[in-house]
Amino acid sequence: MVDERRKNERLKTPGLKSNITDGKGAFFVVVEDISDTGVGVAEVPDGFDETVHKCFALINAPLKDFNLVLRPRWVRPAKSGKFKRIGFQIEDPPPEWIDFVSRFKKELGQKNQRSSSRHRTFGLMAVVSDGAAKFFGVVEDLSENGLRLTQVPAEFDDSTGACFAVVHSPTGDVNVSLHPCWIRPTNKGMYKTIGFRIHDPPEGWQEMIEELESEGSQLGFLLVPDEESEEQSPEEK
Repeated sequence: MVDERRKNERLKTPGLKSNITDGKGAFFVVVEDISDTGVGVAEVPDGFDETVHKCFALINAPLKDFNLVLRPRWVRPAKSGKFKRIGFQIEDPPPEWIDFVSRFKKELGQKNQRSSSRHRTFGLMAVVSDGAAKFFGVVEDLSENGLRLTQVPAEFDDSTGACFAVVHSPTGDVNVSLHPCWIRPTNKGMYKTIGFRIHDPPEGWQEMIEELESEGSQLGFLLVPDEESEEQSPEEK
């Protein structure tokens, strides 16, 4: 087994259920991300033999199930020690799988496209937790339902389905629940920039956005003119 990541763009899923077999036993797992040529699988029981040359999976996708022949490419133990996360390469991806990934990418982009205005900031700090550790990051921009965090240490586990952050602002700290939408490595892999969607933005977050948008904003000194005309793609890696 070669320890390498897929070079194809990967798309995070809401957690597709799947059954996978190593030829000795069958296991119930969760597909966390997909691409044209691979899948990232989580909650793989420790009994699964990742040293096999090939294995087989039945992925339960909306409207259609896919039977795929997989080859393990890398494995990472889960924090609990009872499970592991494995990256698989799909052997000869069937055309219907390629079509499914293409449709999923389009729907994901439409779903996560931010319709609200985006505020670029400087000086806003945040503490984000992946459930195992806490990390400092810098809020680069934010909107009513999302934020972009830079200078996040590479150790932050972006494979988690949900995480939490405390955003520090002059008007007070705001606690938000986040879902990673896209990740981009920076500083030669030492850090990364992550785009997050906010789950059920709290009242305090909405108040901060309203303060940013008001003419007499106490946060006005934090705003930087947004000269970019393009919105960062939610599925960008």
